[in-house]
Amino acid sequence: MNRIQVIIAVFLLGCLLPFAAANAGFIKDIKIGKYQTWVDDNTHQGETSIGDRGNMYQNAFWRGWPACAVQFSGWYMGTDNWTAENGTNFPVKLVGAAPVTVNEETATMPVADSDGFFIKRYSRYQPPKITVDGREIQDPFPLDGSDEVNPDIIPGTADMMVTSTINTDMGVTITQKVLSWSQANHDDYIIYDWTFTNTGNIDLDDDIELPNQTLTNVYFLRSSRLERWDSQFWYSGEGDYAEDTLRLRYAYPGRRSDSGTEDNTGNGYWEPQPGWMWNPMSVGQAILHADRSVSDPTDDFNQPMMTGTENSDLLWIRNDPTSTGPADWAQVWRVMTEGWEWRGEVERLSGANVRPGFRSVHMEDQAVPGVKYITDLSWVTFGAAYFWAAGPYTLAPGEDFRIVWADGFGVINPLKIWEVQTAWENGNATPPPGMTFDNAGGVGLVDNMPTPYKNNPELYNNNFNDWARDAWIFTGIDSLKQNMNNAQWNVRNNYNVPAAPQPPSITVNSLPNKIEISWGDESEDATDFAGYKLYRSEGFWYEGYLRGTNTREHGQWELIGNFPGSGTHSYDDTDVTRGISYFYKVVAYDDGTQNGPDVDGGGHPLESGHFLNVTRRGAVLTRPAKSDLSEVVIVPNPFNSSARELQYPGEPDKILFLELPPVCTIRIYTESGDLVKVIEHDNGSGDESWGLNTNEHMTSETGQIVVSGIYIVNFSMPNGESVNKKMVIVR
Repeated sequence: MNRIQVIIAVFLLGCLLPFAAANAGFIKDIKIGKYQTWVDDNTHQGETSIGDRGNMYQNAFWRGWPACAVQFSGWYMGTDNWTAENGTNFPVKLVGAAPVTVNEETATMPVADSDGFFIKRYSRYQPPKITVDGREIQDPFPLDGSDEVNPDIIPGTADMMVTSTINTDMGVTITQKVLSWSQANHDDYIIYDWTFTNTGNIDLDDDIELPNQTLTNVYFLRSSRLERWDSQFWYSGEGDYAEDTLRLRYAYPGRRSDSGTEDNTGNGYWEPQPGWMWNPMSVGQAILHADRSVSDPTDDFNQPMMTGTENSDLLWIRNDPTSTGPADWAQVWRVMTEGWEWRGEVERLSGANVRPGFRSVHMEDQAVPGVKYITDLSWVTFGAAYFWAAGPYTLAPGEDFRIVWADGFGVINPLKIWEVQTAWENGNATPPPGMTFDNAGGVGLVDNMPTPYKNNPELYNNNFNDWARDAWIFTGIDSLKQNMNNAQWNVRNNYNVPAAPQPPSITVNSLPNKIEISWGDESEDATDFAGYKLYRSEGFWYEGYLRGTNTREHGQWELIGNFPGSGTHSYDDTDVTRGISYFYKVVAYDDGTQNGPDVDGGGHPLESGHFLNVTRRGAVLTRPAKSDLSEVVIVPNPFNSSARELQYPGEPDKILFLELPPVCTIRIYTESGDLVKVIEHDNGSGDESWGLNTNEHMTSETGQIVVSGIYIVNFSMPNGESVNKKMVIVR
């Protein structure tokens, strides 16, 4: 099936399923580590690709903790003196999947493989099966027809690889490999490994339209903008100076210019909620490898030759070249070949220790005293974006070059965020160890504040509480740099990081008087396999959750069982409370004897990824059924949305019907007699909830959450026995 046929098929399906089928078959999720994202077959990571699925998020949760920050990215490739198939000569030829728009029909065209797939996902091992109460949960990475378990095709020890190929109307074919690891030292980033080949093919047929054209002065440019409508991020970088050992462009949270005296670092303009920060993360992109030339594949550490930060709202560098024109192409060309100085807004870095190329003064270094917010800079309208470009390369027909980078983030642990934010709300935040604050002229001040904060100490106005909390937020910058150093180590070692045993499949069953957990033996294929660990979380499978409008609660994983060797594959959890949902994961660990070098030295035991077999559906302790309806109770009753202590953790709208017979029908009516909901209780236990999933709790037959009022609940058995109970809901 060719791409047009696939598009037609998706369109026809979309007529039947207009929402669920959107973009079906053209993207692949990567959800095996802390940093998770999607990959588009046309290499696009921009605003109009697939909506908010471009989220960066932590802890394996869509819109999880911290609140998602979207990094919109795009790319351009340019060359000079390019001749089209019809003989027309262009002083500059530009192609790209821009930060906003993309043209995959005539410019960046996904190429189908021999099986008709435009994008494929490869796994190093068979994904574990995850089953809760008989229902199979396909996350974190379900296999479909275009997926394959094939460790031989994956470079090094990556757990997962997503690949796709595009032809461009320049005649350069781009092959992207996107690699991800679940190992704890390497699960905070994802690596993009791209190869650019001068094939001369400018469309999707097999004909070579430009067989003899050598491309000169080829540059590749990346643009990324960290997006949170409630935040104004500062941008910085490393790699521009001779002493730098990392090539990194990154963004970190700043204060909003409309915040007044309030410190909204890490929150933006949203009303702070108890124990919660909206955006405490630092996000960035590290350049890990760029070929010196087509004949020298060693890494040129002076690449990228252009770096800088500029206004993110310049339309000519936000849209794909087919929607702009030669005048805009010329401006993008100047950016990738000359940097940003020519625009007159941002100066070029200078000095004996500045690496060769065209490098702009870092945005944060423009934050001189008096420049407290990004909007204090004259060239900023809404926000900024960081840019880097590698080149020039000369590509004769058939020649190629390779560029590798990593996207990643740094942030403090979600539970630490909760602790720090709560302390700040109470006015008693304390800084990270080793940091000191002096409110008398800054004497003795030791902290990690970025330049805009150091240059403007009045931002704190002698407020120790604000300063201490922000010091914790900015430890995320150090975490980001460490994660990117790990990625660089990974690339330099040809993707061969030590690998833990594969995760086992897991089955969880809710039973009367216990929750039963069992797991498979796949992990024992590892020659250095040493045992299993069982973890449990109460109420939440992720560490951080929005509960209601003004409250937040969090989950916390605890180790409840360590089972050395291969003799144990099940556990009965009886230390649980009726009505509360519990989540589990089983990790396999090795003895470390076969784990080679790593960023931390290596040679020590490793655990399988903690996001690979999490039961994202809760299991509950039930009780044996009763013989009749004489003891039926409703809990909680009355239900009051403000009575947090009476609600179930992670399920604020949950109502349970207890002491039921094995089979009965539950009908819920309004006080005036209108039928709201019918629930068939047939699981054989004495327990039933109003809605199996959290989003179904306390909903009507049409899916609407019921309002305050008095409700009548009728319980009836097949033998005709029936009883009515009154229930009160207060919102």
